[in-house]
Amino acid sequence: MKKQYDKMDCRRLAICPRALLLVLVMTLAGSAGATEVYTWTDENGVVHYSDSPRASGQMEALEVEEIYRPGSSDAYATPTDSAASPPSAGAEPDTASVAQQRREEIAKGRAERRAEQAETEQQCARHRQRLEQMEPARRVMYTDEQGETVRMDDDQRMALIDESKAFLRKNCNG
Repeated sequence: MKKQYDKMDCRRLAICPRALLLVLVMTLAGSAGATEVYTWTDENGVVHYSDSPRASGQMEALEVEEIYRPGSSDAYATPTDSAASPPSAGAEPDTASVAQQRREEIAKGRAERRAEQAETEQQCARHRQRLEQMEPARRVMYTDEQGETVRMDDDQRMALIDESKAFLRKNCNG
């Protein structure tokens, strides 16, 4: 029973090195243009990939061409082919431009959030300043629309204090 569990564990662990090797081979093959890759299966059923042929035993040679570029209609398009031809009306947009548009949208969203945050911080500062001026003072003077200095009554003063405290609690962490 123990040996059977160990065998299953080894099979699971053998998948990771194979996947890593495959990714490595595909990466190297893609950067080198058309490359030959050799594959074989050992006695334990593990598939191996290599860029050099095996000294003995049965193996298969695979020719790996350039890696597929997302957003292109041709799986084996060269960079000059995709750059030289303008996109047709029904073609998918260029991946780089879609990614660039997404980056610009994200940057715009961040800028908007920063502007909103800056506005909120300014309002918080105004409400704190209002509280500093109105809470300790029993007499609050202000200039009305006609330019006259008028004393604010206690109900108005308390309403403004309550408004500022509510705004600070809701928007300013305190």
